[in-house]
Amino acid sequence: MMKIYKVVTFLLLLGMSVMGFAEGGKTPIAYLNAMTSAHKMLNYELFYLVQQGEQVDSLRYRHANYLGKEYAQLLQLDKAREEIILRDNRVSYFGEFQPFSLASNHILDNLPILLYTDFNQLDGYNFIDVGRERVANRLARVIRIVPKDDFRYQHEIWIDEENYLLLRADLLDRDGNILEQFKVLKSTVDNQFMHIIEPITSLILPSVIVDEKKNSPSLNWEPKWIPQGFKKITSGTQRLSGILIENEQVESQLYSDGLVSFTIYLVQNKGIIFNEQFWRQGKISIYSQTIGDKDVVIVGEIPLVSARHIVQDIQQNQPIKEAKQ
Repeated sequence: MMKIYKVVTFLLLLGMSVMGFAEGGKTPIAYLNAMTSAHKMLNYELFYLVQQGEQVDSLRYRHANYLGKEYAQLLQLDKAREEIILRDNRVSYFGEFQPFSLASNHILDNLPILLYTDFNQLDGYNFIDVGRERVANRLARVIRIVPKDDFRYQHEIWIDEENYLLLRADLLDRDGNILEQFKVLKSTVDNQFMHIIEPITSLILPSVIVDEKKNSPSLNWEPKWIPQGFKKITSGTQRLSGILIENEQVESQLYSDGLVSFTIYLVQNKGIIFNEQFWRQGKISIYSQTIGDKDVVIVGEIPLVSARHIVQDIQQNQPIKEAKQ
């Protein structure tokens, strides 16, 4: 009986903590902080769609929090069964492939990065309260996240006014076109979803894949310009056997502004000159250009104008060896 009392008390405290975030001040930042807290602390189930261009995926996400530990299951509802499990700071992947795990404290696949963003530390954006709308038969507060420059995308999000779960998130380009949309069809908050803890705990999870990337502070190139608010997260070298030429060594630098990220790759040119090759799939842009004897490739959630500016500045300021004619 004492154990049951402690669990109930803990769950009540969780609910009070989540509500306290927004009740402390109905500002856009308060709603955003309440949203990130709710997704970590509540026990709930979401049925939702993720759309990028013509591709639409339907998914179910279940989440439970017990004594501060998170457990989650993300299930793909169409086509081949694919399942992602979160337990003990490990994210494990199951499907018609060799199961594997990654070291992480949250699931990123088919879930908006907004759910894990520290909005108090976010620079480069303005936060605007647009009002209220209904989504999935729920009353939602609409918050627009607008960049202060033209070098990143804007976000429009709908937050449940009662429980602060995210109900919809649109990623928009500068013309207002939707690049990616997360849209909840049905959300349920209930402590019954703690029942997922036992089967998740009993699973034998696959081994964690070790990142072969090696940190190296001695890279002899650096972009002279990046959009304001972006910071370097990692840099180093890695080998991409089977993707490029056998044992191809690639230098890379990862940058993030706390909400979106991009990576710059520097690869030895193989004799084919690329002059501004670019491609975009949903929110992901890929831009490449040959500079001297190197191919510079940028992959990330930034507009083409940003990628071009970054590469051109590397070209103008870095002593990259000229290609032989």
